[in-house]
Amino acid sequence: MKIMRCLKKATIKDLNLLFQWVNDGSVRKNAFSTTDISFPEHKKWFENLLTRNDAMQYIYFCDNEPIGQVRINIENENAEIDYSICPSQRSRGHAKEMINLLKEQIKLDFPEVKKLTAKVKPDNTASQKVFVHTGYIEKYYFYELELIN
Repeated sequence: MKIMRCLKKATIKDLNLLFQWVNDGSVRKNAFSTTDISFPEHKKWFENLLTRNDAMQYIYFCDNEPIGQVRINIENENAEIDYSICPSQRSRGHAKEMINLLKEQIKLDFPEVKKLTAKVKPDNTASQKVFVHTGYIEKYYFYELELIN
């Protein structure tokens, strides 16, 4: 039996599901902003996202089951990727499948995009492997210094 995988554009109906996923402990740990997100904050952000022309959020489905999400933010010809997989479906190859599907979806939805990028924390080795295995090349290191008064 063939497994059906696809990306669908997120709608307001996905608000609660995405809220559950965004506050998963592992997602927060690997995000650049690690604090939990309140529902009103998430709702406001998501409703704004749905109106934008320079961003898109997709839900990744495997056999009609929502497995993960991937969002792109577009600036000029570049789209930056942010993704997550629901906790019960991790380490099963879904992230690689989703990122590969995204390459083709972007060609359809945003033909002006010529480059995909992703920022990954140094200790998030799972995401690093996903991007390497889907053809991405490590380009830069990012350094930060927090000034304490």
